[in-house]
Amino acid sequence: MLLAITLVVIASVLLRGGSQYEVRALVESAGQLVKGNLVKVGGVTVGTVHAIDLTSDNQAQITLRIDDPRFKPLHEGTIATIRNTSLSSVAGRQIALQPGPNSNARIDNHGVIKAENTRPIVDLDQLLNTLDAQARSSLQDLVHGGAVAFGSHPEQADAALAALNPALSQARLTTQELAGDQATFERALVESAGVVSSVAARAGDLQAGVANGAQAADAVASESQSLDSALRHAPDALRKSNTTLAELRDALTGLRPALRDARPAAPRLANVLRLAQPVLHEGAPVVSQVRALLPDVTAILLGLPKLDATARPAFASTAGALQGASEVVQAARTYAPDLVGGLFNGFGGSTGPYYDANGHYVRIALVGNITSFSNAGSLLPTPPRGTANEFRDGIVNRCPGAAAEPAPDKSNPFAPPEARCNPKDSP
Repeated sequence: MLLAITLVVIASVLLRGGSQYEVRALVESAGQLVKGNLVKVGGVTVGTVHAIDLTSDNQAQITLRIDDPRFKPLHEGTIATIRNTSLSSVAGRQIALQPGPNSNARIDNHGVIKAENTRPIVDLDQLLNTLDAQARSSLQDLVHGGAVAFGSHPEQADAALAALNPALSQARLTTQELAGDQATFERALVESAGVVSSVAARAGDLQAGVANGAQAADAVASESQSLDSALRHAPDALRKSNTTLAELRDALTGLRPALRDARPAAPRLANVLRLAQPVLHEGAPVVSQVRALLPDVTAILLGLPKLDATARPAFASTAGALQGASEVVQAARTYAPDLVGGLFNGFGGSTGPYYDANGHYVRIALVGNITSFSNAGSLLPTPPRGTANEFRDGIVNRCPGAAAEPAPDKSNPFAPPEARCNPKDSP
């Protein structure tokens, strides 16, 4: 019986020794990590540092021995971070593990946690050595000022720290997201470097822009009262504009069919606007000249009421005179052809007014023969009146229209009732 118990104990010891689980973590720098340092998950010790070696590519290879069975094995995505146990410790380091999801592939015994999933420690002295004397002095002033501020106002300091905690948590999560997508982060850094280089090449313009921005800020600061008034009235204006925009949305909805119908005319409208551009360009001086005439036009318009008071009676009198003369003009209108014909006949010819599709016209013909002009140059005697020449005299009472041949419809000559004329005095 004693032999069986001994064999069981020896077997359990051998099996326990054979079930040791170790993984190797590749880190850029071991950061004063020594053999025997603790490996923790969430502050709970789960193993120790078993060995520290140097790889062929000059990276630190840290062998982690995991004793806690809950973390055997680890999974892909596990992150190993070297941390300080306290600021007073020289070699007081530990490795904090952030295990990967159990759904990921397992890390076998003696497997490797790659360098992209490890975080080396940054020593405080190394950080301080990157600062120059002025920066260290400013940091000291910041520390002393913080001590005075937190010592004088502990309640405000507690509230600030309470508000700082979620901000730091979000910053940590943001940093993890950036580190998780290093390719995108590197591309963003490269593109940012290109932007910074382009901005640096235009340093003068940037300096001028900053100076102009400062002047603009000073101008805004000098009008603080106006700005304050504008901000106080802004809510009412925004509420009214919201109502206007809501109505505008309905108007645009109703306007959409018209715009759809006007779409075929859009190219023609574009051509019209393109042709109108030089006209508008040439019309700018005209607008300036018209603007110069505006004072005179204003003076004229201001004088129009007085002119209206004077001109209105004059126009009324003129209208009355024209109405009284209309009967005279109507009676004289019928004698117009005879007047023209008489003028031409007086110069030794005969005329005849006619009318066709093109309007009124006058036919003028000279009448003469060998005995004309007092029979000058003729060997024959002057024929008596009433011969072939048909010269007549004593026609002094001709009716209107009697200067032309009688029309087939006997519309001329025209003998108005009030006129005393002889209708027989016609050609």
